[in-house]
Order: sequence, then structure tokens, then C-alpha cells
Amino acid sequence: MRRVAFSLTLIALGCAALSALPAALPVALPAAQSIVVRPVEGLGPRFIMGADVSMLDRIESLGGRYYSKPGVPGDCLAILKDSGLNWIRLRIWNDPTNEADVVEGGKLLSKAGERVGGGDCDLAAYIRVAKRAKKLGLKVQADFHYSDFWADAGKQPMPKAWKALGLEELKAALYEYTDSSLKTMRAAGAMPDMVQLGNEVDDGFLWPLGKLYPSAAYPKVGGKEAFAALMKEAIRAVRDNDPAKANPAKRIKVMIQASSGGDNAKYRNLFDPLVAAGLDFDVIGISFYPYWHGKVSDLASNMADLATRYGKDLLVTETAYAWTLEDADSFPNAFGPGCDKLGGYRATPQGQASALCDIIDAVAGVPGGKGIGIVYWEPDWIPVEGAGWRTGEGNNWENQALFDFKGVALPSLKVFKLVRAKGELPDLSIVSVESVRIKMPAGGVLVLPGDLLATYSDDSYRPTQVLWRKPDPAELAKVGSLLVKGSIPGFPGEATAAVDLVVDSNLIPDSSFESKGLAAGGWKLEGPGAGAALVEKNPGNAHTGDWSFKYWAAEPFKFTLSKSFAGLKDGKYAFRAWAMGGGGEKSWTMFARGSGGPALSTSIVDTGWQKWKLYEIKGIEVKGGLCEIGLDMDGAAGCWGNVDDVEFLRESD
Repeated sequence: MRRVAFSLTLIALGCAALSALPAALPVALPAAQSIVVRPVEGLGPRFIMGADVSMLDRIESLGGRYYSKPGVPGDCLAILKDSGLNWIRLRIWNDPTNEADVVEGGKLLSKAGERVGGGDCDLAAYIRVAKRAKKLGLKVQADFHYSDFWADAGKQPMPKAWKALGLEELKAALYEYTDSSLKTMRAAGAMPDMVQLGNEVDDGFLWPLGKLYPSAAYPKVGGKEAFAALMKEAIRAVRDNDPAKANPAKRIKVMIQASSGGDNAKYRNLFDPLVAAGLDFDVIGISFYPYWHGKVSDLASNMADLATRYGKDLLVTETAYAWTLEDADSFPNAFGPGCDKLGGYRATPQGQASALCDIIDAVAGVPGGKGIGIVYWEPDWIPVEGAGWRTGEGNNWENQALFDFKGVALPSLKVFKLVRAKGELPDLSIVSVESVRIKMPAGGVLVLPGDLLATYSDDSYRPTQVLWRKPDPAELAKVGSLLVKGSIPGFPGEATAAVDLVVDSNLIPDSSFESKGLAAGGWKLEGPGAGAALVEKNPGNAHTGDWSFKYWAAEPFKFTLSKSFAGLKDGKYAFRAWAMGGGGEKSWTMFARGSGGPALSTSIVDTGWQKWKLYEIKGIEVKGGLCEIGLDMDGAAGCWGNVDDVEFLRESD
């Protein structure tokens, strides 16, 4: 923790594996359940404790209700304010209606002209919620997406009404839309206190004219000059409507946001040219989800650089964490199994509160007081039928809300008040230490991890050093199982590593990609869409271990992942791989060729997240010692998936 030391009390509870602990607390939580929160120094009264509640209008219209505690209904905004929040954030889409029929998996989700869902966040919805917030004394941030639906770092769709416009016409339309929206807000008594222009504009907005960098789908883009020119028009519209003209104390702050808050290079690439172009903005907005964007220390390092480099205020305008791994509506959640290990906290109300506490602490510690607050993304998004990501789909965020599945405020909602409390920091204690399982060839070299994850009493995970008692080499030479034990300095319990000693017939080294790359396995990745694929660390997306081969891109892509063998003994071989993904590829095949026998292939058909299937090609005839195996992808925009545990085995002579 920043500036404050805390002690670690080690409790001997043995070497229980994390997997043996409950994955999440039950959906129905006791209202009196308490959480432990460490106070954060330096939080002034103006420090922003915000919440993006863009789904609220839609949820309430469908019958969703909120409770401060079981049986005590209340207004969601009032509950948030009473819990210590002082700002809300609301996104605005130009025209949230479908341009065409929406069909997925052969099912018609919604028709052309119907509302897109996702909150249907148009100007009217903004005004309805913003007026309520203003009456409660909450400040309001307006988030112009400049799109008709979701816009983010991977997609910035042009509003359908603007698609035929050239750059000069688009600049005029952008100014007029922003100007008229703000005038309508003022007339309704819903004027924002901060305006965000574009949403996660890492690669610009209003593609292709406002896109910064070309791609296969957008070979011709406006580039930095066009993006800066468009952004200047949006800023000009805000300044022309700024109450600061009459009262400097009411100046509207202008914010520009990027994603991946732990990636300093991304922020420099975006904000260096914007600052050089002389754009008049006040705040750098940051998206930071610790299970996607790195450690809290990465966020702190990035913010320290941004504060000194640009002198702008910094706001973590999107963040969230899960309170459970349960799923309320069978629509896959964004935060699934394995995300807790990546994020660094258990998926419990306590883990959720601890994650927020650490992020608040990091923002409060930005040099020069430039860290001005955080905004929690959609704490209100409880599971209500019809309030999904889009019309006809479910909610993948309900386990990251700050209300349980029935709309009752979670204990973690108290974190926004408790971080301001005075008092001593509570001691932290180790609750358990994970165990590991290792599969290796009998007679090989045993490599044990130097650290294991320990679970602490605040439901955080922290790497903990282990001193292993190495087994006798003779024990490692025998096929079978072996339990290796180790100790943790100052902890009387034991760490364990279960070692499976097998006959190694797989001819692919690092078959599970645990070496963190493709080189150890001898793989070659090539093709016009090779950038869409990489080796990813995410236990939730791995069949075994922590790593797997992953692909995804926001635009169509192609690649081939291949491995060539030489010096093989002639005979029959088999090629196997486990795969899962969302489906929708134009073609997705595994192949074996160049072996002297017939080329063979089989199609991979992905059916959903974590729905792993084993695909294999048997009877690969090798003559002359050579063979090439691999995977061929012709992917549609947005398709995604993972491959793991790849084997090439000799079947017979």
C-alpha cells in the first residue's frame, strides 16, 4: 500500500489449494456481512467516487428494483450517494436503433429499426437519469460515444447518419450534434459537469475518417491530423456552451479516454500528438480492469508518468471487479473462472472491495495531486430480462455489479465511505497457499515454481516464496506420481506440488504453451492476420495450466500456425489439439501435410466459452521422415477462441 506499512500475521492452516476454496460466496448474502477496508490517505472531499449507471433507465423500465438491505427498497442513485458516491457517468449514443436485422447463430435477435438494447442510451435517457442525479446533489459526466452503439478501443463505428460524409462535413456534423445536445441538456436542467469526447479512443473515433492507424479492414484512414481536427470541433462545441463564460467556477471539464490503464506506451502514442496539436482538454480518462489491464502497480506507474508528462488531471473512469463467479442468466460473464487469479483478488465482496481500495489508493497517490478519482463501471447492472448487452442477449456483467442478483446492495458498496475513515490498518494474514500439479517425462528435470499464490485475509492473492525439498533423482526416474513438499518462510504450513511422471510420447515440446510463447514449441505463425493471434496467460481461457494460444480481432483476419518435423521414423502418426471459442469463423481447420502420404485435415467447430473439444487427425502416413502440422484460420470480424494441449504422437509402424 502507498505510504503506509502493514504487518503480515502468518496463520498455519496447512497447504490447502486455492481450488479447494469456494469459488464464490452464495448469491444470497447476509446483509450484515462485514468487509475489511484499509483507509486511504489524501482523499479530499472533491475526490471523485463515481459510478457509470447508463443501464439504470432501461433496468428500471423493465421492473428492476434496488434495496439498501433485504426488504428495504430504495432509489438506486440515493443508495449510491448514501454509500459515499458523488458522481455518475452516463453514455450517449447518437441513434441506438438497428441499421439492419441482427442475426446470431441463425436466430433473429432484433429487426432493423428496433432499439439496439445495451441500455438504449440516447440523449433522452441521459436527461432522465441526469436530472434525478442533479436533484440528489450528484455531479454528472456525459460520455459521448459518437456512435449508435458500443464504441471502444477495438471498434468505433460511424453513426449511420454520418457514413456518407467527407471530413469537412463530418467536422460540421460533429460540432452541431455536440452543440445541440448540450443546449438540450441545459434547457432540461441536466448540464454535465464533465464531458467525455469519444469512448476509449486509443485508435481514434468515427472510423475510418477519424481512425489513427490503417488496418486490413480500413486501409485508408484519416490519421492523426484528421482525428485531432475532429476532436477540436467536439471540444469547441463544449467550450461554446460552457457556463464558465459567465461563472469560471462552473467550467465544464473535458476528458479524453483510452483503455488498458497499465500500458504507458499506448497512452503516449495517443496523447503525445493530441497535446502537440494544442487540444484544449483537462482530464485524461483511464480504463483499468485489473484482470485485463495488468497489476495495480502498472496503473500507478502509468499515471505517475502521465501526470508529469502532460500535467493533466487523471481519472480512472472505468473499473470493476467481480463479487462472485456465479452466473444469473446463463449468458457468459466477462469475468469468469481464472480472471480472479489474473486480477489478484478473489471473486467475493471482500475481494471486490479490496481491489477498489487498492485502485483508489493508487489514484490518490499520483504525483502533484493529479489523480482526481475513480468511476465504477455499471454497479447497477443487475440481471433483469431485456436489459442485456443488446436486444435479445443477456447480461455478462451482473457478477461485477455492486448489488446482488436480487438488487440488494452488497457489503462491498461500503468501500467508498470506508476508505475515507480514520484508524489503524488491519493486519493481514495468510489464509491458504495454492498447490500445483506438474506433468513431466519420467527421468526428466523437475522445475518447481519459485513462488506460489497465497490468499490473504482481505481476499487478495500475492506471490509467496517457497523453499522446496527436492526429491531424490531416483524417484523422478519412475513412472507414477510424486508429492513434493516445501515451506514458506515464517509459515509453519506446507506447500505441495503433485508431480505426474509419464512416458513422454508427445513430439511437441511445450504442448500447453506454458513457456509463454511459440518458440519453445517450434511453431511458426504467419499470414495477413497473424497479429490477431498470440500466446495468452489466462487460466480461464486455458485447457490446462495458465497459458494457451489465443486469437481475436475486431476485423476479418487470416493466419496459419504450423510446425515442421524432420527425421521422423516412418509410420502412422496422430495430431491432436483441444479448442474452444465463440464460433463464426469462415473456416477453421487443423491439417497434416508434406508427409509423403495424403494431406489430411479436419474442421474445428467452436461452440462457446470453456466448451472445450478434442480434435484429432489419425492415420497420418509419414514416409521419408518429414511432416508439417498446423492450424489454418480464416476468421470473421470479432471471432475468437483458444487452442491448448497440442500433441503429435506416433501410432504405429
